[in-house]
Order: sequence, then structure tokens, then C-alpha cells
Amino acid sequence: MKFRKIIYGVVAFGLVVLIICGVVVWNLLEYKDIKVAFLNIGQGDSILISRGSQQILIDGGPDGTKLMEQLGKQMPFWDRNIEIVIATHPDGDHIDGLISVFKNYSVNQFWHTNANKGTSVYDTLIKYAEKEKNVTDVIAYKGLQADFGNNMHLDIIYPFEDDVNNIQDANDTSIVATLTLGDEVFYFGGDLPSKIEDILPLGDKITVLKAGHHGSKSSTGKVFLQKIKPRDVVISVGKGNHYGHPHKRVLQDIKEIGAKIFRTDEQGTIVYHCDKDCIITLEK
Repeated sequence: MKFRKIIYGVVAFGLVVLIICGVVVWNLLEYKDIKVAFLNIGQGDSILISRGSQQILIDGGPDGTKLMEQLGKQMPFWDRNIEIVIATHPDGDHIDGLISVFKNYSVNQFWHTNANKGTSVYDTLIKYAEKEKNVTDVIAYKGLQADFGNNMHLDIIYPFEDDVNNIQDANDTSIVATLTLGDEVFYFGGDLPSKIEDILPLGDKITVLKAGHHGSKSSTGKVFLQKIKPRDVVISVGKGNHYGHPHKRVLQDIKEIGAKIFRTDEQGTIVYHCDKDCIITLEK
């Protein structure tokens, strides 16, 4: 009888180990590809770029709880480290959620500008970032690059200079980055207005454009759209927001260039799974 109990115990232990191994293998397969996820976090911006266990998080939206839920869905459960966190500019709808990131994850590098508008949210974010013992603080401007190898790299193309603290409008200081994945080029421009979008050194290589300022009429202008002619435009926006985003003029201009429109308020989190080609999945 005692021997039988031992056998049952060994079998049960073996089954538990087998289940754990199965879960780990499944997660390794699930998260091995390159993903660009425009997270559904309400009226704000948050984009997670992943390659296996490496991540870049651009902005964190206005709500840390929603951001944690989304990161839990997009990252392996055992991965509590984010290689690079980028705060495009010090507006709450872009950085409030990042406070929760620094509370719950370890961060290797924190990229931001020196634009300091003295808001309580910005001051709290900086406080939590400074608590991280091993985080590298980086002032991001044109020329900075994160290279993943195999023709995958993130490039900062704006601001043009390292000092933007004398610029009064925080939107004008927004960090602009492009992500190159072979022939696919993603554009992330925070809330940058049209007057600066139009002078960016982009050429016509953008395939996926994140609309500026949640589809506001102050960004993503007709000149800009006709210059780069993206295949897809993603609008990160909250359902029923009181700003009227996205603006009907922006939607019309996007339609006129023949681009497909994807919206987080209507379709949830929008994920590009990229191997040889980028395939879109929508996650409500």
C-alpha cells in the first residue's frame, strides 16, 4: 500500500512537471515571433514592440491598470523585464501608465526628452524611474538607435536636438521613431503636430503609420499623408472620447490615399505579427 502511494506520488509529480513544461514550450512558441502591438488602453498611446523576450514599450497610456492587463496578454508570464521604455512627451495620456511599469517590471533603459512641464504625473514617473538601480537614463533625439540585428532596428528621427525644454507646447517635443523590419517600416510620432511632421526626413518608406495625436485635426495632415503614402494607418483612441477624435478630416484624408484604417476604439488591440510578412490580428 505504501509502495502504491509512492508510485502515485511520482506519477502525479511527473504529470505536474509535464504540464509546466508544456505551458513553457507553448509560451516560447507563442512569443517567439516579432510583434508590434498597438494596445487598447483607452484615450492615449501605448505600443509594445517584441522580439522573443526583448521588448520596447513606447508610452503607457493614461491608466496603469489597463496597461498591466495588456502587457500581461502580450508578454510571456515569466518575463518581468522590459529592455527599453520610451516616454514620447510629458502628457498624462502617454506617461501615466508608465508609473505602473516601473513599479512592476525592471527596465534596462528609459528614453525620454528633457521637456519638463512640472506636472505631478511627470514628476512621479521620474521619481519611480530614478528608483530603478540598473536603469540607464537616455535623452533621446535624432540619431539614437536600438538595433535588434537581422535588419530590425528602431531609429529616433525627432527631436533634432537634445535640448527641447525651451519649447512651450509639449506636443512639439514628441519623440518620433521608426521601426524597420525588412521591407516594413512603422512610424510612431506621439502627438507631433503637422507643422513638424511635414519637415521630417522620412521619404516615402512608411508602410504602417500611427496617426498623430489620436487622429486629431492638428496632426496627420494631407501633405504628410501624400508624402509617405502608408499602406495602413492605426489610430489609438478611446471610445466615446470628448475630444471628437479621430477628426473626420483626418479620416477623409487617409481614405483619399487608399490606406486601411485600424482603430483601437473599434477593434481593440491591433497586433502585427511579423516574420517574412506582417499579419494583423485584432484582440478585443
